[in-house]
Amino acid sequence: MDAHGNTVLITGGAGGIGLALARRLIVGNTVIVCGRDEDRLAAARASLPGLVAIRADVSDPADREALAATIGTDFPGLNVLVNNAARMSLCDPTDAGITAALEADLATNLVAPAALTAMLLPLMRRARRATVVNVTTGYVFSPSARAASYSATKTGLRALTRTLRFALRDTGVRVVEVVPPPIDTPMAADYAGRKMTADRAAALIHAGLLANRTEIVFGVSRLAQVMARLAPELVLTMMNRSETRWPRPPRS
Repeated sequence: MDAHGNTVLITGGAGGIGLALARRLIVGNTVIVCGRDEDRLAAARASLPGLVAIRADVSDPADREALAATIGTDFPGLNVLVNNAARMSLCDPTDAGITAALEADLATNLVAPAALTAMLLPLMRRARRATVVNVTTGYVFSPSARAASYSATKTGLRALTRTLRFALRDTGVRVVEVVPPPIDTPMAADYAGRKMTADRAAALIHAGLLANRTEIVFGVSRLAQVMARLAPELVLTMMNRSETRWPRPPRS
């Protein structure tokens, strides 16, 4: 990815990694973020002059279509899409609420990036070079029983990312997977382990994009990747035992 001259859309960009990455990219690029909370979007606009912030819930089909239409009309030079929006339900696979958790997480974590990418690809393929970035999680290497639906849907996104990369191999569109560790954001507020700051994560992602890496894995996710290859059952057990420190959600 070129350092400058890009038009970038970041979903879930009103805070966390999304907004931190927008801060890195805003110099020399046009950066658009979207999110569900208008108050947080207003705060993002105020904190980052030049940022374009659009209210859109990417898990909602009507909002996705409206967002894609706005991008096509107002930002036809779009060449970087960062599918960062995510939802995490704390629900283990034995809970009665697992079905509802899967449906909710699936809509944001897998259906939304797949659908939005498909809508915007015709636009992006007009660019000399374009990049689709999908943000997954270290749980793609070893799933969390405490967040079973999140682990499952993000693992699905990893599979989608790899197949999309293969499908676009002969085009100018590069497909990148970002695999961060737990990040110090509201979504991980209940996580008692060590967390990386959003600014540090954004710096590593930005560096990886400029280095043209197809997988950007860092922090404890890198350790999970290596350990999962060597001793998958051991890392699964170790990680899930450590996560007993999370508060247990009420059963339905």
